[in-house]
Amino acid sequence: MKYAKLFLVLLLLNIWACSEIGKRDPITWTKEDRNYIINELQRTTGALENELEGLSESQANFKIDGQQWSIKQIVAHLEMQNQLHYREITVLSKAPSYAKLQKITTGRDTYFTAYADNPQSGTSQWYLEPGNKFSSLDDAWQAFYKARTELLLFVENTDIDLRSRFTYRKQVDLKKIDRLKIGEVRDLHQLLLTGIAHTERHIEQIKQIKDHPEFPPSLASISKE
Repeated sequence: MKYAKLFLVLLLLNIWACSEIGKRDPITWTKEDRNYIINELQRTTGALENELEGLSESQANFKIDGQQWSIKQIVAHLEMQNQLHYREITVLSKAPSYAKLQKITTGRDTYFTAYADNPQSGTSQWYLEPGNKFSSLDDAWQAFYKARTELLLFVENTDIDLRSRFTYRKQVDLKKIDRLKIGEVRDLHQLLLTGIAHTERHIEQIKQIKDHPEFPPSLASISKE
């Protein structure tokens, strides 16, 4: 009789556990989502590398004016941003899912991808100001590549649903989530989209610097003159 009761208790616990598993939120970060981020991280990394190839230190340190960054400083800034996003996403991916916020973020990816072409200039926070962090362009590139590679490895290997974990850009009262706007809250997939768009913006900035009439000529050009 004692064993029969024990069996019954175990059976009921198993039924309860199965019912709880059935209540878990479905995975909403799809294979297509993962592959898109992987491809875009790889694409923008390659595009940046192409723009930097063959630049001299004189070219890397050239500034259009005293208010704008050099190419080396842009790469340093991108390295800092990728490190920041890596820390943010790896920490927040460990948080519990909160599916209620998905009604704000679902279907709003273009809000973040459009940032790549937004003509409005941004202002970096003090902790993303590059200063003179690296002594050479190669040092800046290697540091960026390391940070970007770690971010890519996370995306390739994580089993976390990045659509049900979130990051915030304002103080949040979860009792008043209906007041939140897209951008104030974003899922972690959208955080990655923001970083990709941010890289694209700065690639365009590098192209503009290289097209400036006072941009130093390459050594090859000098030798031909």
